[in-house]
This record gives sequence, structure tokens and C-alpha cells, in this order.
Amino acid sequence: MKGLFISMILLFSLFSATSQTKVSAKSFPTNFNNADFENIEERKGEMIAFDGIIKSIQVSRNKTPFYLLDLGKGKIIWTVLVFENEKNIIGDEIRIIGYLSDIIDKKPAEAFLGDHTEMVMAIGLVDFKKVIFLFAGGADIQRQEWIDGKIPTQ
Repeated sequence: MKGLFISMILLFSLFSATSQTKVSAKSFPTNFNNADFENIEERKGEMIAFDGIIKSIQVSRNKTPFYLLDLGKGKIIWTVLVFENEKNIIGDEIRIIGYLSDIIDKKPAEAFLGDHTEMVMAIGLVDFKKVIFLFAGGADIQRQEWIDGKIPTQ
């Protein structure tokens, strides 16, 4: 908990230096974890936020990064980033927010997805240890909602 508090202070300092954004203890909430895999079908199409450890990084066509994230208790999910991230590596603990969707129209370059049927299209990423906050361009409303402590609905 102490590490999280220090990370929040560092993130607050980062935001204060670059904008008027106010990060608080309520910022970057989660609404999904390994127990939610039992009802994953019901959550498709929703915006979810969760913590995971990067187990694999693959690059698809157009240099699109895919992360295989471990949510604990043997639950893993592929996450595609819609923004660049050259800072995180395998083993990093990150928090993701994005849309849960079906994997459809798999391209040959995406064979690494295997038999997985769901993935998350990540619009945001927080790494508290490395003090990284990345967000998709054009998603300013969702970015601010997550900072304000809300899971965006769209």
C-alpha cells in the first residue's frame, strides 16, 4: 500500500507538471479481475479495467503491440494497445482500461493468439512502478473519467 501511495504521488507530480489534471487516491479504478472470467461472455462490449503482469509481447501487422496479461490464478487475456508503448517489458505489472471483445478475423500474423476467443482493446495503461500513463489519442473524455475515479461507459 505504501508503494501505491508513493506511485500516486509520483503520478500526481507528473500530471501537475504537464497539465491541470488532478490525480487522487480514487483515480484509475478497476472493475475486472480473475474471478470475473466465469462471466466473461456477459461483459463483452463493456469497458473494463484490470491489473495484470505482462507474460508475452507480440507485434502484429502495422507494429501493433499485443500483450498477454496474467490476471492471477491461471487467468490470462490478450490485450492489444491502440497506442505506442516502448517502456514496458515482460514481467511488468500494469493496469489496463479498454473494451472487452471477441477475437474475430484473425490474420496469419496473429497466429500467436492461439485459441483465445476474447481480448481487450486497451485505450489506456498505467504503470505505477515506472510512473507511466499512456492513453489513446482522441479519448480525452474517457481519460479524464478514469483519472476522476470512474470507469468510462463508452
